[in-house]
Amino acid sequence: ERNDENDDSIRQLLMEHRSDAAEKLEMRLVYIPSAMYALRKDSSRSPGKQRQRARADGKKRRDVIVKTLQELVPEIPILAVTLDFDDGSIKQAVGFEVVNDIPKDGKQALELWKPHVVYVEGGNTFWLHHVMNNDNHDWTRRLKKACTGSGGAIYIGKSAGAIIAGVAMDTATWKGWDDPSVVPGMETPEQWKHVSGLGFLGNTSVFPHMSAEYAQLFQDKVNEVEGEQKENSEQPQFISLKQYEACLIDGTRNEFRVVGSDGIMMNEEE
Repeated sequence: ERNDENDDSIRQLLMEHRSDAAEKLEMRLVYIPSAMYALRKDSSRSPGKQRQRARADGKKRRDVIVKTLQELVPEIPILAVTLDFDDGSIKQAVGFEVVNDIPKDGKQALELWKPHVVYVEGGNTFWLHHVMNNDNHDWTRRLKKACTGSGGAIYIGKSAGAIIAGVAMDTATWKGWDDPSVVPGMETPEQWKHVSGLGFLGNTSVFPHMSAEYAQLFQDKVNEVEGEQKENSEQPQFISLKQYEACLIDGTRNEFRVVGSDGIMMNEEE
């Protein structure tokens, strides 16, 4: 839920990441909906129809993000492209005055184009991890490089995008929402235990969509992982995010905070 105080904070953050004064004033967004593109085995639609529907839904969601950015920083033009990790293609470019300015592919979009915001959409977390680690593109390294350092983009991860920002993929298996069988050779939840994520939160993993229904499950799973790794010198950490909560990471201070309607919780990374 948006309010004036949160909007002011987000606006300040976005303005800090806008183009330098020496450059043309603009804000560049790379939207990544690849997690939405996983095929569902229980769907009555053909694979082609499923992909077509997912691309249309992704465009609608991205349009909302672009509109929100335009409302937050109306004085700055918003340029946006959609990147699919599966094939590295760039589609649905908006805001460009010159066609040749549009990145030709995902590698250009994350590296040469130097985006200010990278938004990783929700969907099937296992499929997202699978296509991110495509040997032909090395997206994990490129994404980390694009979103870290003094000139790094703001990383925004929703649902699957939030899970994969953590240190490990374990939490994606806890509720049973996502089907791991979409990934060849990694068809069972057990195979995804301790598989690495992006590690943007140090040694912490993310459990999104938290509610009273999942409170006991969350605690039981945390206790289980801690028991399995009690001999490790660095114990894994976990945070849960309810609807309309967000985890804000400040790499310069080596800390993150969870913000939402219930206030702010501060955590320092080890």
